[in-house]
Amino acid sequence: MTDSAWELYTEDNVLVARFPEGMPADESEFAKVNEQFEELAAKEDVTAHISFVQMDDALHEGVYEKAAEAARVGKTYGITKWAMVSEGIKKMAVASSINEIEGVETTTTSSFEDAMEWAKE
Repeated sequence: MTDSAWELYTEDNVLVARFPEGMPADESEFAKVNEQFEELAAKEDVTAHISFVQMDDALHEGVYEKAAEAARVGKTYGITKWAMVSEGIKKMAVASSINEIEGVETTTTSSFEDAMEWAKE
């Protein structure tokens, strides 16, 4: 956990990232997220990822690039499923940047529970 309250943790085979309301939507914050993501992705049993985005701020191109970077790194550690949970267009925009990565399957949903079920399949 950081000062801006984002959180990364693993649950079973899933690496979960929670981005709460009020979190800054800037590239430097997501660089910190990616650093911790890589540490957790290195665990042998992690095969899926969920990004649970509750942030109000609009995301900019640098954030999408950081998401794609995380997906590429995750793939090297065996993470081949990536779920985006959010209301509105954010989930579609981030998923589209990850869809470009060969071998990574994506889904989008408004339900964290649905994403977790999909990730554990």
